[in-house]
Amino acid sequence: MVLYFDVVLLINLLMNYMILYFVALVLNLKREFGRLFLGAILGCLFLISVISEKFIMLQSFPIKVVISVAMILVSFPPKNFRDFLKTLSFFYLISFMMGGGVLAFFYLLNLRQNLLTNTLILNNISVQWWILLISALALFLFLKFIWPLLYSILSKDTFLALMTIVIDGKPIEIKGLIDTGNDLFDPVSKYPVIIVELGAIKDILSKDLQSILEKGPEESLSNIGETIASSNWASRFRIIPYESIGKRKGLMIGFKPDLVKIQHNDKIKTTKEAVIGIYQRALSPEGTYRALLNPILLHD
Repeated sequence: MVLYFDVVLLINLLMNYMILYFVALVLNLKREFGRLFLGAILGCLFLISVISEKFIMLQSFPIKVVISVAMILVSFPPKNFRDFLKTLSFFYLISFMMGGGVLAFFYLLNLRQNLLTNTLILNNISVQWWILLISALALFLFLKFIWPLLYSILSKDTFLALMTIVIDGKPIEIKGLIDTGNDLFDPVSKYPVIIVELGAIKDILSKDLQSILEKGPEESLSNIGETIASSNWASRFRIIPYESIGKRKGLMIGFKPDLVKIQHNDKIKTTKEAVIGIYQRALSPEGTYRALLNPILLHD
């Protein structure tokens, strides 16, 4: 079998990038292409040993650990040692999941080495490129859609937080769910977005705003400009783009509050760096929570 180094390098670079992207997806970390790409390049250093046996030490376990640590430090600069260990742990977990998925497809389909064509050598195993692609796609779908659902179902009580939102000096308390699927950020200020039911927050909005927002997002967007143009709400007003299942692209009306106080696990976090996104329907059929928090708001 002929081994093309450039192909192996490209595939390993892609797989490293996807693993780092999945880590950011699960932990809701900031995803910067440049940092993730640089981290993925570091993960390919061990391939130098393929070119020359002088660098065979790059295949050793301690060196691989050092490389993986460097990948995390470059891709997600940690705020403290605890965050670093958490990110590194998920990096290994997702790496094992990715590798397990590849081997699962490999053995499930009963593919034999002497029948493989167009294969790649990864960790001394011959693997067809499309098996890697299917494994990565399956893991992406699981982490993006199934994991947040399981997370919310199994951890509803643990991941409920009491919020106090203050606008124009008027406070209102709302119970929110810490939702790993909420990765919305205001495109202007780059602040994380808290999605809140209109019914839960309308008491601190003006009557004019209430009547406009109750008409639905499309009609609200076309009428809200004239209403807030001459008020202090003009500086608070935000338009938040989003995507969801069943709706490829949408726009959500948002407002910048005076501050948000979040109480969770006997800790209180107060921040002015948040945006409230208005949702016209109920978020929880049972009424357990009326807001979806971006988890990054709880980071130290």
